[in-house]
Amino acid sequence: MRRLPSVLAAALAASSLLPSHALAQSARSGEGAAVVRVPVKAAGEKAIRGKATFYELRSGGGNCSYPSPPADNLYVALSPAEYAAAAACGGYLNVTGPKGSVRVKVVDQCPECPAGHIDLSRTAFARVADPGKGMVGVSYRAVRHPRIGRPLSFRVKEGSSRWWLALLVIDHGNPLASIEVKAAGGAWRRLARADYNYWIADSGMGRGPFAVRVTDTRGHRVTAGRVRLAPAVIQRTTTKMY
Repeated sequence: MRRLPSVLAAALAASSLLPSHALAQSARSGEGAAVVRVPVKAAGEKAIRGKATFYELRSGGGNCSYPSPPADNLYVALSPAEYAAAAACGGYLNVTGPKGSVRVKVVDQCPECPAGHIDLSRTAFARVADPGKGMVGVSYRAVRHPRIGRPLSFRVKEGSSRWWLALLVIDHGNPLASIEVKAAGGAWRRLARADYNYWIADSGMGRGPFAVRVTDTRGHRVTAGRVRLAPAVIQRTTTKMY
C-alpha cells in the first residue's frame, strides 16, 4: 500500500461504532465462487458517527489498485472491517463534518484505523473541517447509485496470461458483488476477489477476448464484450452500470 501514515491515527483508540450485522467478515473463497461481503453500511440506514483524519496517496490508487486517485482528489481509506477485503472498493460515501459535506470514493484501506475512523484525502478533509485540527468528528453514509458519468473500464493485471487472469473493474459506482467471465464458445465462470480488488481466475480463461458480466451490490448487472488479454492497459468500454 502506497500511502502516508494517518494524521494522529495512532491516537485514536475506540471500539467498533458499527452494529455487528454491518461489519463485514473476512473469508476466503476458491475459484468458481464469487467473494461477496457487505460494504460499510446500506444506504437508508442511519449515518455512522465517527472520526476523520487525513493523508495523501504517494502514488497509484491505494489498496483498491486503481491506476491513480480520482481526478478531483476526493477519496477515503477505510478501516479493515469496513474495507472488508476490498468489498467496499469503488463505492462512495457522503461525509459531513463541522464545515460541510463532501462525497468521496473508497480507494484504500487504513490498517491502523478502528471501525468508525475514516482517513480522508487532505482535499476532502478541508471540505468538512479545518486541516489544522488533524482529527474531527464526522458522520458518513454509503451513497446509493452515485452518478459516475463514465462507462466501465477494465485493466488486466501484469503477469496475466491464458493460464492466470486478474481483472480490475473501474468506474462502476456501487460496490461490486460478482464478476463473471466467458471466453468465446465457453460458459460463464465466476471469479474470486482478491483483497487488492482484482478478480482472479487461478487457472486462467484462455487467450481472450472475453465477455465480462458485472453485478453490483444494488442488483444492477451488465455485460461488456471484447475485453482483451492485454496486461497493464486501461480498456474503456461504452457500457454503464446504470
